[in-house]
Amino acid sequence: MKNDLFNSTFEMELRIALLLCTGEEHPFSLERILAMDFIACYSKNFGFSDYNLHGDNSFMYGELSSRRGLIKDAIGPLVYRGIVEAKINRGYLYQITDIGKKYISSLESEYSKEYRKIAEMVIKELDDYSDEELMRIIQFKSDSEREGAV
Repeated sequence: MKNDLFNSTFEMELRIALLLCTGEEHPFSLERILAMDFIACYSKNFGFSDYNLHGDNSFMYGELSSRRGLIKDAIGPLVYRGIVEAKINRGYLYQITDIGKKYISSLESEYSKEYRKIAEMVIKELDDYSDEELMRIIQFKSDSEREGAV
């Protein structure tokens, strides 16, 4: 049963809510959620932390496409439950609601505290980057790490 929590829609729902609560002043697109969450989870590789929240993983970049699907699956229930609000502005943008903020404030695990601390640094540093630029940063990092491994 414990393994059912990892890489699940439920885990993604929690991380999306944590991320949107941390960056509450700006609505995020699905692509931005994907990029910011990925960088936060693997913050060591991107220079934001001394460790990766999800451990060192040589296949981490392969997770991007499955994460995109998890995010799409997770966002609907968050909107339905009123934790996240969807807005339309050149596509869908998502923002935490007051209900979502209250929900996130009840989370006290070490993981949620660390995730928010790292996500805050990532959001602050990369806030001015477009979604496309964020994905290019991830792609560049993937390419440079792959070249370094050869």
